[in-house]
Amino acid sequence: MGKHTITEKKAKATCVDMKGHLMGRICGIVAKKLQNGEKVTLVRCEETNISGTHIRNKLKMLDFLRKRTLTNPGKGPFHHRAPSAMITRVIRGMITKNERNHQKRGRAALKRLVCFEGVPKNMERVKRVVCPQALRVLRLAPNRKYCRLGRLSHELGWKHQADVAKLEEERKVRGAKYFESKKATDKMWAEAKSEASKELPKQAKLLAQYGY
Repeated sequence: MGKHTITEKKAKATCVDMKGHLMGRICGIVAKKLQNGEKVTLVRCEETNISGTHIRNKLKMLDFLRKRTLTNPGKGPFHHRAPSAMITRVIRGMITKNERNHQKRGRAALKRLVCFEGVPKNMERVKRVVCPQALRVLRLAPNRKYCRLGRLSHELGWKHQADVAKLEEERKVRGAKYFESKKATDKMWAEAKSEASKELPKQAKLLAQYGY
């Protein structure tokens, strides 16, 4: 290995549940994490909130949909309807243009981002986190209006709202079933542990000193 060879360090991975987060705030935090070398997966993007009334945000989006290159619309700007694609675009805008277009750091940062509508099967057992600095209930005044990104996308042409809702219901049923079986297993383990402690009090006392 040469003197100046850079060794790739395993990136820290985070899975964020987007439900109840304000879009601008959470996207800013995620953009910074991506630039710092972390991998970020966003699930349930359709449940993201945007401050302001639904009709106000819809009118802003409809105005944005009109923007195109008149001489050649194929050159963009491209207007996404899916919530995950909308959030990806917001995060992309928060990584500086010079970085994402001309520097490896910016391009690599965007490659570390993955967004999903709903929760895919391979992410069901992964620990999902929230960001208190971006939660609507903590950051938006109680009397302020807000809207949901999923509804906005649906009214602008996203065609998979019903499919995602159906898959989410199935996932919640699977999750409840798994949780019940886990509770039963934990209960059996606790009973077995208490019985063993009664039979072997000397060893149990010794193990308790070390936190077992």
